[in-house]
Amino acid sequence: MDRRQLLRSSLLLGAMLAGGRRVLAESRTGYGPLVPVEDDTTGLPLLKLPDGFRYRSLGWEGEPMLDGSPTPDRHDGMALMTWPNADPDSFVLMRNHERTFASLFARRDGIPVYDTFASSAPPIPGMGGGTTALVFVRGRYSHTVPTLTGTILNCAGGPTPWGSWLTCEELVLDGRSSGGTRRHGYVFEVPAPELGKASARPIIDMGRMKHEAAAVDPVTGFVYLTEDNGPSGFYRFTPNNGAARLGALEDGGRLEMLKVRGVHNADLGAPRTGDELLVEWVRIRDPDAPSERTVAQSEDAPIRMGGGRSGPYLQGEADGGAAFRRLEGCFTRDGLVYFVDTKGGDAGTGAVWALAPSESGEGPDLLRCVFASSGEHEADNIDNVCVSPRGGIVLCEDGGGIASEDGRVSGTRVIALAANGAAFPLVENNMRIDEPIAGREWIEPGDYRPSEFAGVCFSPRGDRLFVNVQTPGVTFEIRGPWREAGV
Repeated sequence: MDRRQLLRSSLLLGAMLAGGRRVLAESRTGYGPLVPVEDDTTGLPLLKLPDGFRYRSLGWEGEPMLDGSPTPDRHDGMALMTWPNADPDSFVLMRNHERTFASLFARRDGIPVYDTFASSAPPIPGMGGGTTALVFVRGRYSHTVPTLTGTILNCAGGPTPWGSWLTCEELVLDGRSSGGTRRHGYVFEVPAPELGKASARPIIDMGRMKHEAAAVDPVTGFVYLTEDNGPSGFYRFTPNNGAARLGALEDGGRLEMLKVRGVHNADLGAPRTGDELLVEWVRIRDPDAPSERTVAQSEDAPIRMGGGRSGPYLQGEADGGAAFRRLEGCFTRDGLVYFVDTKGGDAGTGAVWALAPSESGEGPDLLRCVFASSGEHEADNIDNVCVSPRGGIVLCEDGGGIASEDGRVSGTRVIALAANGAAFPLVENNMRIDEPIAGREWIEPGDYRPSEFAGVCFSPRGDRLFVNVQTPGVTFEIRGPWREAGV
């Protein structure tokens, strides 16, 4: 099949087997009810899972990393890295930390740093975002290493085919003020530790905006980018240097914004499942243009924050670019590009789009809404997205959980899309910590069930699902009887 046939062969792409060669006939939904399951690490019932599933927690915030410094908090986007001909059970999880200021990274030699700005004026003691890498050797978690610091609000990102992670800043700061910080709002490339150290250079041609996620098409080399703003644009970056290697993207390229063919400034905020459009791309000539307005961060700090529509969005809008409500996750598999509007759909609780680029790369491309949530009980503010090795679409919620009329509380969830088009819960946050955890006494007791899931991804064999809870920051490794149908 070509990409358009693949996209049109099923209303729901998650019903396809990897490679899209046949559609599953099975229509059963889900793995059954979710029940509290004890963590193999702490013994606490931190997650609810279907029958037969197990998990362990690792990489908690505050735990010592390999260099002795504490693991940062606010775990967010994540992806798994492997290499050709390597043991599939030896891999690295590249993980973001969505911090603003007050970094938990120790200022140690050897950690790449983008911005060393620090101020004695609270609450700005230093740039706090960054990335870490969790190393697995022969299937077992080994250690965590810091890989980048001095960035800010590292939200999501995306893996490259050559073993690096594109980490995205989700806050625009204007560093031109006297004595102020460097500019922020960029994408950075971070190699897995085995491949060397990050250059800590921003890829400016990918735009200065509230970046969320990135996805690299391994065939065309295009990088697709989401913007977590209101309104948001969906972008495509064509690199000047087409070499599939570390550092090539830093040579710059052409940034473009999606536009619906024949429609000027189409509003795509409220799609319905099955909506289909032909789209093209408009050029962003100044990717580093300032935002619509800037606001002082505080009277004591020489930092100005970008507000309103981003500079790239304003240019795309002027040429007819399409508007989404607030874009989040992005993922590519088998020539299709999936991305999420966390406020999309009639209910405003999330929509999943799939883009089938034209085979020639010259357009028009085909865009289809493959899922629009009917309300928070089905899927609530969906965020990060991935596609399993079996072809199932898996989504993280960022809706804060649900309180029912009878007083029952449901935590945030990991949602899967079934072959019959329905969404079903796969994991539920059950992190209500009543007393200090042995060996992790620094974790404050509290009800963390509203905390968001992020960074969902699968192991190379597809037998393990990894996902983060943001607060307290922790990574989970989930095993279970995954089946060919569903996920």
